[in-house]
Amino acid sequence: MSIGAILLIALNLPAPASRALKSMTREFIAPLQSLGASVSARFRNAREAIMARGGLPEEHQALRRELVDLQHQLLELEELRRENLLLRRQLGFVARSPRKLIPAEVLARDISGWWQTIRVDHGGNPAVRANQAVTTAEGLAGKTLEVSGRTAEVLLISDPACRVAVEIGDKGAFGILSGQGLSWRGNILCRVELINKNIPIERSDPVYTSGLGGVFPKGFLVGYIEDVTLDENGLHQSATVRPRANLSDLRVVFIVTETDAPEELP
Repeated sequence: MSIGAILLIALNLPAPASRALKSMTREFIAPLQSLGASVSARFRNAREAIMARGGLPEEHQALRRELVDLQHQLLELEELRRENLLLRRQLGFVARSPRKLIPAEVLARDISGWWQTIRVDHGGNPAVRANQAVTTAEGLAGKTLEVSGRTAEVLLISDPACRVAVEIGDKGAFGILSGQGLSWRGNILCRVELINKNIPIERSDPVYTSGLGGVFPKGFLVGYIEDVTLDENGLHQSATVRPRANLSDLRVVFIVTETDAPEELP
C-alpha cells in the first residue's frame, strides 16, 4: 500500500477512528520530537559558545588598551609629582638665598663632548650679564658666557675651561677646581688641584666655592670628594670631585646677579 493510499484512508476515517489514529501518531513521534529539540538546543548552545569565544580577543584588546591608558596616566601623575617636588625645592632655595637669583629654563644642552655648555632662557632680565655664577637648588652648575636678549650660554663646571676657586670642608684647604668632562664610565667629574699636602682630605668631604676670584660667591656647594692623590712633584694634593648638581639633567637653573664684594686671588 502506497503512502498516498494510507493518507487517503486516514482522511476518510470516521471521527472516532481518526482521533485514535492521531493519538497513536502523536505517541509515536513524541520521542522523535524530544530528540530533535535536544539536538537543536545543543547546536544553539554550541553556536553561542563559539560566538562568545570569537569575542574574547576583542575583549582582551579592550582590556589591554585600558591598561595602557592607566599606565600612561600613572606616568603622567608621577611626572607631575616629581615636578611639584622640584618646584617646591627650588622655591625654598630661592627663599633661603641671601642673594638675588634669576630663574632660567634650560633650552638646549651640549654635554656629550669635551665642551660642556647649556643654553638658558632668562626671560630678558637686564640684570643678567656674562661671568655670573649659575647654580641649582642642589649645587653649583657653572657661569654665564655670552648673553643675548632672552638667552644666555652657560659654561658648566664639568668643562675644563671652567675654573672655580674652592674650599674643602672647614679644614682650611683651598684649591682650584676645573672640569674633567665625561669619564670613561660616563660620569661627570671635576678635579681640584694645588691642595696643601699637609691637610688631611678624605672621601665625601664637601667642596664649596671659596669666594676668591670674583665670579663665584662664597659658600655655594660644588660637590663631594671622590678620591685624593699626591701630585708627582710631591708638593700638593689633587682630588676628584663628584658634582652635587645633576649636570646631565638640568631643567631650571638660577643666575646669581648680586654677590658679595669679591676677594682677590693670592
